[in-house]
Amino acid sequence: MTNKDIRNITKRLFENTAQRNLELVEIHEGSPKVVNAIVEIPKGTSAKYEYNAKLDTFQLDRCLPSSMQYPCSYGFIPSTLAEDNDPLDILVYNDTPIDRGTLVECNIVGALDMKDSGGRDWKILGTPTSHVRNYRSLKDIDPMFIKIASNFFKHYKDLNNSYVEVGDWHGKQKAYEIIKQCSERFCCGSVNKVEELII
Repeated sequence: MTNKDIRNITKRLFENTAQRNLELVEIHEGSPKVVNAIVEIPKGTSAKYEYNAKLDTFQLDRCLPSSMQYPCSYGFIPSTLAEDNDPLDILVYNDTPIDRGTLVECNIVGALDMKDSGGRDWKILGTPTSHVRNYRSLKDIDPMFIKIASNFFKHYKDLNNSYVEVGDWHGKQKAYEIIKQCSERFCCGSVNKVEELII
């Protein structure tokens, strides 16, 4: 399936849905190297928000029961479906917190391998294309951020007695593969919906 096929499917889904749904925002034409990201959680907060597609609003999921805060803005890549049946997660590396609900065009630089009680839970790492500095790979990212992010995801559910396993960071080629797989998984599940909508 080509990028053009995927974009056509997501565009038709978005246009033919009676209510707005940010999970159906069209995949970026530069995907998987450049993606659209929707921010759910601004950097520096300890409150976890999730987008509720049925209500088209951001819903408080929980507050972290510790002094830990999200080390970067966090959200999802629309028109993707990860192995946990949610849109693919993305970490947006940026000094300034980005407001919840903002669409951010991101260059992809890597991915963090992670598992939790729901199974494989990759975290894609991107940087805003508008950033004054050109981040081309993980080597360009502050090494301390890499350690902080790994530590955060390893421990942010400790007090909830939830299982989390944090693996290694991978470069952008692996991230591209994951994004393509998740876009195709979303698309394959959406083809029938599109056909129903346009008949």
